Amino acid sequence: MKNCKATNALLVLTATFTLGGCSEPAAPGLDDTPAAARFINDALPGSYELFFMIETPTGLMSVDNNAPVRSFLVLRSAVKDNSGVLATVGKVTYEHCWSKGDYAPSAVCAAGLGSWKRLYTMSVDPVGSRFGFGSCSTPRTIGFRFTYTGRGAISSGTSVQRDFTWY
Repeated sequence: MKNCKATNALLVLTATFTLGGCSEPAAPGLDDTPAAARFINDALPGSYELFFMIETPTGLMSVDNNAPVRSFLVLRSAVKDNSGVLATVGKVTYEHCWSKGDYAPSAVCAAGLGSWKRLYTMSVDPVGSRFGFGSCSTPRTIGFRFTYTGRGAISSGTSVQRDFTWY
């Protein structure tokens, strides 16, 4: 982690939901997949969007994909169903591209020359889950993405990878 300070700060505390379920044996000759598993398999793909924000003296500000060095980066995820309703259950795992002992742009991981490393896993927040990554003191580009592990009407999925550049 050369010249970057990943703080692994959680900016929004979220409630953790534990879903328990019981399944009854199926009648002979019927599908013996537990009801909960059938429900998850019937989930529809959603949209999985990754956004960048930076801290400012007046709060968080959305940015496209870059900011000056030393800007504190916050990752925000939004998982929505086909109607545009935000997910209320499930988990989000933020990841960054890593190659040869350092952060790397997403193209490096896409080419198979790096790997996606877990930053943090958290429960979904209905207003969009946020995670404070940190800042870099020298110009660089780092690739990010998140994976959603679904429970309910939205199936599990991964966001499009995006690069953030400190200039």
